[in-house]
Amino acid sequence: MTAIRFRLRSRRALGLALVLAAVTGGVALAQTDATPPPVGNYGGGAIAVPVSERTVARDMLLSVRAQAGGRVGVNGTMFASCGLGLIKGDTRLAADGSFTLRGSTTRRPLVGVAETATFTVRGRLTADGGEGTASLRLRVRASGNPTRTCASRTVNWTVRRPIATGAAPAPARAGTTLLGLTSQSAPRSRHAIALRVSASGRTIERATLGFRAPCADGRLVAPHDVNVSPEFDIAEDGSFRFVERFRTTFPDVIQRTTVVVRGQFDEAGGATGASAVTQRYQNRRTGKRVDICASGTRTWSARP
Repeated sequence: MTAIRFRLRSRRALGLALVLAAVTGGVALAQTDATPPPVGNYGGGAIAVPVSERTVARDMLLSVRAQAGGRVGVNGTMFASCGLGLIKGDTRLAADGSFTLRGSTTRRPLVGVAETATFTVRGRLTADGGEGTASLRLRVRASGNPTRTCASRTVNWTVRRPIATGAAPAPARAGTTLLGLTSQSAPRSRHAIALRVSASGRTIERATLGFRAPCADGRLVAPHDVNVSPEFDIAEDGSFRFVERFRTTFPDVIQRTTVVVRGQFDEAGGATGASAVTQRYQNRRTGKRVDICASGTRTWSARP
């Protein structure tokens, strides 16, 4: 009788062990097959094609920092008819890499001016990049002027995760849009960069650069800003260097801006380089220097 009970217990134990093995094996398999959430820095945005002064409203810059545990920080800028809106915030990735960010930020480009953006950003990240849409409403308040409101278009954006390929220098690939990041920090990520190569491959039709230029004396506000450069040439070997200078007159100061962008295309279709933005302010009434604001030289990397 004892032997029979022992055999029954043994069979039950064996059956239970097989069931447990199947269950735990299934869990282990599920854990192995699960794709971890993307981690890293992504940058880019959108450049509308064909490129023209009228299509700037469909351009934007966007950068995303994805951290362990599914946390993401998002930075961006979008144009609307009444000003420039700033995107900034934190959210979390869903299991499939998708996310939605809604929020409101206020940008103060000048003393007495406030640009408040209410935005929505949706998208999905992968290990290589990401895609999505963004839109915002902008309210601009300026001392002594009526408040203005406007809305951006809904823009389709793309971001890329920079990859060091070690590819050799090469001519630019015609008709490509390159997306990436600079080395300068933004509130939630790093500043983004986007470039569009012409159909001939001989010029960069548009270079959109995010930056911040802290001021030496601290007399002026140094907001996170964006510069949109006009068309400039690419050398036959794929190298380029562009210097842009322009002047902006405000009620109390004159701003003189110098933007330098240089780079080199490579055999993988990407490009790397450096950029710098310097802004010199002068009192309109006295002509004396008010402040000098500079981003410093920042490296950048972008790819199709």
